[in-house]
Amino acid sequence: MLPSFKGKDNGADSSDLTTKIMNAMEPAIKEHWPKIEPYANQALAAAQNDETIEMLARKIYPWLPMVVRLAIKEDKFVAFTLEHKGPILAKLAEIKNR
Repeated sequence: MLPSFKGKDNGADSSDLTTKIMNAMEPAIKEHWPKIEPYANQALAAAQNDETIEMLARKIYPWLPMVVRLAIKEDKFVAFTLEHKGPILAKLAEIKNR
């Protein structure tokens, strides 16, 4: 269960997880792009800073479903978010440049 959060690999490819995350995010980003667009440049610039991403992950964590919070501790969620910020930022930049 959630090997990336638990620190176990179990033979799973990290790029598979990244692909799943990006495939899940793209429709939401496209749907809400008119609301996101005015802030895209500032958000992309701020997201280059790991401290900003960590702060954002810590603010998001309490809003996750309780079952997720019971299974995944906050520090693991923050580490996961920092580890996978690159592909997320790349997808935002790609959609912004369309």
